[in-house]
Amino acid sequence: MTAIVGFTDKKNNTTWIGSDSLGSNGFSKAVQTNPKCFHNDTLKNVIMGSTSTFRHIDLLKYSETLFPEIDKYKVKENEINIDHKYMVKTFIPNLVNLFQQHIVTELEKDRGANFLIGVDGKLFQIQPDYSVLEAKDGYDAVGCGEYAALGSLYSTTKYCPKFTPVQHITAALESAEKNCCGVQPFHIINTKNDEVITVE
Repeated sequence: MTAIVGFTDKKNNTTWIGSDSLGSNGFSKAVQTNPKCFHNDTLKNVIMGSTSTFRHIDLLKYSETLFPEIDKYKVKENEINIDHKYMVKTFIPNLVNLFQQHIVTELEKDRGANFLIGVDGKLFQIQPDYSVLEAKDGYDAVGCGEYAALGSLYSTTKYCPKFTPVQHITAALESAEKNCCGVQPFHIINTKNDEVITVE
């Protein structure tokens, strides 16, 4: 089971991503110490949460080639705008090259991954065919628990307006765990700082 949940806090220009901790081959399972949500090593204000394989997760986390032309600490503020156009024209070609070089598979269609990426107050979903989605609702989910998570997010955003982003994500992950085969602990991170919230 995997459930990755993303939530944007537009007021504070922050995106939050939470994930479960299960590793499974379909027959056995184990709680993993490396979270499925993480900060990119190159840009600390970029967070990701990935399904697919742990090989995909390792590459996304440690790659130095996804944002090679950006050093947020050397450019003027707002000089680089990571928007949908940037993701399609720059990030995706870098991602395709990364997976083509480092994912071992006989079929090209099996190289892609489904994951969420948060940049400041923006949330994108990258699909296995490298499509880039940006949900208008300001939240999204991927993984086999995504439908239960999305149902929870719809309900909490509509009926629990005082919920914090952490509460929205926790409720969504709990819904996915209840209705799918999942496991705690959950990990929740954000684009503003290095804080990792663990829910057990």
